Amino acid sequence: MYTFEINAARKDSEFVNGKITKYSPVVEIFSAMARGEELSKFGAKGDEASKYVKGLYQKVLSNDYFAASELNTLRKFAIEPALLKEMQILSFFGRYQSLGYDETPEAEVYRHEGEKSREQAANGDVPFPVITKETYTVPSQTISGGFAVDYRKAAQGDMSKENEGMEQVRISIRNKAVKYCMDKVYASIKGASGVKYTAEGAAIVKATLDAMIQNVNRLGKPVIFGDRAVISQLNAFAGYTDGAAAGAITGISEAAMEEIRRTGLLAWYAGCPVVEIPNQYDFTTVNAAGTNFNTLMPAGLLWVAPTGVNTPIQTWTRGDLTSMTGNDVSTGMLISRFDLEVACDLAKGREYSIGVYKDTDA
Repeated sequence: MYTFEINAARKDSEFVNGKITKYSPVVEIFSAMARGEELSKFGAKGDEASKYVKGLYQKVLSNDYFAASELNTLRKFAIEPALLKEMQILSFFGRYQSLGYDETPEAEVYRHEGEKSREQAANGDVPFPVITKETYTVPSQTISGGFAVDYRKAAQGDMSKENEGMEQVRISIRNKAVKYCMDKVYASIKGASGVKYTAEGAAIVKATLDAMIQNVNRLGKPVIFGDRAVISQLNAFAGYTDGAAAGAITGISEAAMEEIRRTGLLAWYAGCPVVEIPNQYDFTTVNAAGTNFNTLMPAGLLWVAPTGVNTPIQTWTRGDLTSMTGNDVSTGMLISRFDLEVACDLAKGREYSIGVYKDTDA
């Protein structure tokens, strides 16, 4: 585990001249070099850019911070398109919006206030509820990912670890962002009073899940999503009864069998699409028993959420990917760090709109 010394961090934007943009040919060639692709398709530009990039690695070995920042800028433009596209996974978790640096995440909450309407007026007056709107600012959270680079190996043309590092940054930021949203929404629901649709226990129980889906369905067409450990349990609920025994599952449709055979999962359950949230291992930590790695996101949460405009969850990314260069506190190695601002909000007073089932065994 590397520790990034914040006080000694150098913002790459302060060390680059701005000549390199995401449209610069060197960005595409750098990405191809990192993937180990043949550069002959770029012609003379490929040779020129390759020599230039290798020269940057060589300069970093001589403690040239400008070269380190320029390389991080190339990495940023290589990582950013795929990362921002993947961040749209947050749309499964509610309305997603990409904001600029000069914009602030703001949540809008609509409420019905006043006395409920009566069928008949009393004393000539007709009381009725009115819809009011509350707008409030949502704080953003900086999600980070980074890696240590073997600049000596890269200067000689071996960029295999470079590609692996950039891939890990992309995966890490994406999963940390989803985890942040899950943790925040789950805490809001658990801490809410009044009506809410939650369940907890060892394994998912069909009757409990069906009741939760029915409740959420009245708020909008639901989608079911979560880690494979929980949504795979829905496979056992896909059967039907033939009346031989009350409540006993005695058959399963051929279409459902085909879905499970191809993907290991049902695509639909109780009229709701079932979506698996990718959840990789965190190779830096292991479980309490030491028998396996922990996952980057909670594996035991099954969500039932209304889709479209009815969802009370809003998520945002603010600005583009930013980068810093710094040194590991313990080893002194040069570290590249990348940040993305993420915000998430569950509308106040609308905690009942999201069903969440926690499998304590997952």
